[in-house]
Amino acid sequence: MTDAKSSLGDILKDIRNRNRWTLAEVSSMTGLAVSTLSKVENNQMQLTYDRLIQLAQGLKVDIVELFGTMAGVEDAPNMLGRRTYTKSGDGREIITQNYDYLYVCTEISKKSMVPILAVARARTLEEFGPLIRHKGEEFFYVIDGELELHTEIYAPLRLKKGDSCYFDAMMGHAYLSVSEEPAQILCVCSTPETELVSTLANSQTIKLKS
Repeated sequence: MTDAKSSLGDILKDIRNRNRWTLAEVSSMTGLAVSTLSKVENNQMQLTYDRLIQLAQGLKVDIVELFGTMAGVEDAPNMLGRRTYTKSGDGREIITQNYDYLYVCTEISKKSMVPILAVARARTLEEFGPLIRHKGEEFFYVIDGELELHTEIYAPLRLKKGDSCYFDAMMGHAYLSVSEEPAQILCVCSTPETELVSTLANSQTIKLKS
C-alpha cells in the first residue's frame, strides 16, 4: 500500500499490482506506451496534465488516487473520527506555471475542505493568463512575502504577511507576488478535490513530484 510520500511511479505500480495487470495491459487500457509507463514506475518520467487524466480514465480511478489518496476507504455510512496529518516537507507537490502547490493531508479523499500550501510565481496578469475559477469558497493566509489578489469584480487587494482573505471561488481570481521573494500562502478551498486539481489544467502543463 502506498503512503503520502509515495511517488506517482510507486502509486501506479501499486494499482497495477493490486489488479494483477501487466504493463502491456495497462498500456492497452490507457493508450500510454509501455516504455512511458515503465519510466513512470521507475520514477524516470513525470506526466503532463493531459496524460495524467488519460492514465486515471484508463485505469478507472479518481485522479486524486494518483496523489496517494485512497478513495472509498472512509466512505462507509456514519464514519466518524477521521484524522490524518502531514509532517513538515511532506505532501503531494504540483508545479504549474503560476504556482507551486503542496497538497497536505492527502490520505483522506472527499474532504469538506482542501488545505494547500502554495508559492505564487506570477507577477503580472499578462504572465498569469486567464483568471482561475472553481466551485466553492476559498480562504488564504499570507505566510511570507506580499501579494495582490486580483478578481473580476473587486479592485486589486494587496496583502502582507499575516493578512488573510475569504472569497467566492466562482469569481475569477489570481494571486500575484509583489514582494522581492515569491509570496507563500496557506490556502483552504471548499471544493471537491478532483475538481480543484482539474482547474490546474487551465492550458498549463503540471507535474507531480514525489
